[in-house]
Amino acid sequence: MKITALKAQVKNSERVSVFVDSKYTFSLTINEVLAYKLKKDLELSAIDVETYKKLSADGKLRAMTYEWLMGRPHSTKELKDYLYKKKTDSDLQAKLIAEFTQKGVLNDEHFAQWANERYARKNKSKQANKRELQLKGIDGSTIQAVLEQDNTSDKDHLDALIIKLQGRSRYADPQKLTAYLVSKGFYYDDIKTALAAMRSQA
Repeated sequence: MKITALKAQVKNSERVSVFVDSKYTFSLTINEVLAYKLKKDLELSAIDVETYKKLSADGKLRAMTYEWLMGRPHSTKELKDYLYKKKTDSDLQAKLIAEFTQKGVLNDEHFAQWANERYARKNKSKQANKRELQLKGIDGSTIQAVLEQDNTSDKDHLDALIIKLQGRSRYADPQKLTAYLVSKGFYYDDIKTALAAMRSQA
């Protein structure tokens, strides 16, 4: 088998399409082409071709994963789940996690801070935030540190949420409103106290 052509890709100028025996066979980055000294008329064995195909597939997955990570902060567990769905082998999964962590693209503490702020904007309780972060695979010490840095209180979130929901017909029934607030991680006694305080001010 012989490389018959190398062509820069139109959609991705960083990658080069490699044709073997006049047929497109795989693509690599420009740096990979240079590193492996690939050129026209170079003879390749069947093992060489399979090795480069694997390198090509891994490179495409790496680029796709990087783009996915840049969409918003992600936790390591989220990345593991993403790679699992892509049927990534364990060695490559570990390699990508280490690579993106080293580059700072993957950072559980940064994700936890971002996620907690996002949950707080929805006026969720800190208990609910903690539960959400646990589900995302964040360790206990990181969660504790992030929650301790949060200057808002559950009372602030509870009051804001009650004000927001009281005007909606589906929560006109205090029991339904209470049940919803409990589902958001607020304590029943705190809800009763907050509702009573608002009724006394009405």
